[in-house]
Amino acid sequence: MGDPGKMSDPELIRAAIDASGLSARKYAEMVLVRDERTVRRWLAGDSPIPKIVREMLLAELAKPKRG
Repeated sequence: MGDPGKMSDPELIRAAIDASGLSARKYAEMVLVRDERTVRRWLAGDSPIPKIVREMLLAELAKPKRG
């Protein structure tokens, strides 16, 4: 994974979903509390991620990994 701050919206949301270990649908419902269709639009690059959500994703990716 590159520098999360320089990732495109689709790259950022995909990295956050992958890091969570959840499906895109579960991540949309449980973490983002968003409709799955909205997250699909973000993944496709059809709609920009709101700034507050982007900041939350960056914070999540910056957390140390549990292991």
